[in-house]
Amino acid sequence: MGEACCGSHDHQPASHLQHMEKTAPPERPKNLCQVADYLLSPQSGVKKRDGVFNDSRVIYFRGKGAVNALLKDEFRATAVGKEIGELTRESAAQLLGSMIPHQFFLKVERPSDPEMPKNMLQLVQYQSFGEDGIFVWRYEGSQLRTHLMAGLLLLIVLAGVMFPLWPVPLRLGVWYLSVGVLILLGLFFAMAIVRLILFVITWVVLKPGVWIFPNLFEDVGFVDSFIPLWGWHEPEAPVEKKSTKKIQAGEEAQAEVETQVISEEVAEKVTKRRPMVEDAADEDVL
Repeated sequence: MGEACCGSHDHQPASHLQHMEKTAPPERPKNLCQVADYLLSPQSGVKKRDGVFNDSRVIYFRGKGAVNALLKDEFRATAVGKEIGELTRESAAQLLGSMIPHQFFLKVERPSDPEMPKNMLQLVQYQSFGEDGIFVWRYEGSQLRTHLMAGLLLLIVLAGVMFPLWPVPLRLGVWYLSVGVLILLGLFFAMAIVRLILFVITWVVLKPGVWIFPNLFEDVGFVDSFIPLWGWHEPEAPVEKKSTKKIQAGEEAQAEVETQVISEEVAEKVTKRRPMVEDAADEDVL
């Protein structure tokens, strides 16, 4: 598809692009911010790829994926989707093109030099939206959650620094809690050492050996790590034998193919051979 232009901002001189790239983005309309939030959410299904732009790691996407996201029922169900109404591919491209002057994203391209990495991106001089284009996000979405997490981390650090000023009952509770955690960790390491010693003894006396809590270090839940209480050691199947069998099976298949090819060549030679004296004698009899 051809590129859908985004108005008078499509063709911009290089000096203006450099200024756009370095300066802070202008004030963005609320409805376009909601569209950008939707495109950045997993609900949109837009594939996000990592790249390098101006010596910084960035996230970029393809225009076709953004257009497809705006045509989904999930976007129509959002508040901004209901406000905008039904979209076609052309109107969706125009909507995305109107976001470029507000620096929600910028159009970039991969370098023509084949020796440079594919994830290296460079700015395109003429900014316009097209489904076949690549665009780098400059909009990071709402920063409320980030600010709340930073504030919570700061409060935790301040609370730790001011620990000597805590009330005595609170400090005593923290001390008991830390001692309890250390005891639990000590019991866990002691159990791991004891089960290893018992496995070595049973492996020598009664092979293949017995494990206490065989699922202790498996990728299971906390309760399942202690079920069952004990179990026999299950040795892993040797990988080399499987590969040897695969090689042998491949050689047998190759031998069958070669045999079939040889038989076809022989059959072709038999059909194309010159008539012999015996064949002529048989024809005379008939």
